[in-house]
Amino acid sequence: MHYFQIKYVIRWLGVPCFILILGCAPLQVKDGILSPPHKNYTVNIPGKGWEMIKVGKEDIALWHKQSHAMIAFISSDIENKKVSLKMLNNQLFIGMKNKKILLKESIVVDNQEAVHTIFVCEIDNHKFKVDSYVIKFENKVYDLVYWSPVNSFDYVREDFKSIVKSFKFLNL
Repeated sequence: MHYFQIKYVIRWLGVPCFILILGCAPLQVKDGILSPPHKNYTVNIPGKGWEMIKVGKEDIALWHKQSHAMIAFISSDIENKKVSLKMLNNQLFIGMKNKKILLKESIVVDNQEAVHTIFVCEIDNHKFKVDSYVIKFENKVYDLVYWSPVNSFDYVREDFKSIVKSFKFLNL
């Protein structure tokens, strides 16, 4: 998967398609922990093989070249506080073709209710497997998403699981 395909795959997440390899807009990682600027969470960043990518004005994305996998952290304001987690989860995946849900469960991430979903889908005639967590906290929604081609999904998925376990809201 090359740079332009990466941009296309990120687009289905609703993230702007302008991608900058880090260096233009530095993110601070201290002792393997990332706290994105102007966000109220921290997360441990895996080292081996992962490259941080800055995505527009959104949070961050990580690219694993060898397995063609990506991880994205997306936080956004919720205008209608009555919107359910189920609805927020469904909105994340609008526009995917041939979506087949393999797992959908309620779960807790850092003491907050979340929806965990694993599914396969097609984007631009490529088959992907996706693992996502959607968390509603105060007036924001947090999407933690991992995806890769189906045949390499398990290769670095443990890194994503570790990231989700390390996700912590800051007491501001």
